[in-house]
Amino acid sequence: MSIKEKELSKLYETSLMQISSMHDEIVKSKDDTISLLQDENISLKNIVREIQEIYQEDREVMKVLQNEIKHLQHELEFVKRKYQLMWNQAVENYNKSS
Repeated sequence: MSIKEKELSKLYETSLMQISSMHDEIVKSKDDTISLLQDENISLKNIVREIQEIYQEDREVMKVLQNEIKHLQHELEFVKRKYQLMWNQAVENYNKSS
């Protein structure tokens, strides 16, 4: 083997090692990226579940509040009728006494 062939052989070997090293780094980077994306996906799923739970709790609170509003509206109507009857009775009593 001549000196040029040895140098070329060494150059090829060095190049192949560099290419192999770069390939390993790319594969590792790809695996890291996949792992990060999987972790992010899990986090996003957990966040969506928590948001759904909060939404469900809010819906239940809204139902309770709506029922309370209905109850208070009925109570208010009852009080209005009661005071209307009282005022009518007061007017009738005043008219009788006059």
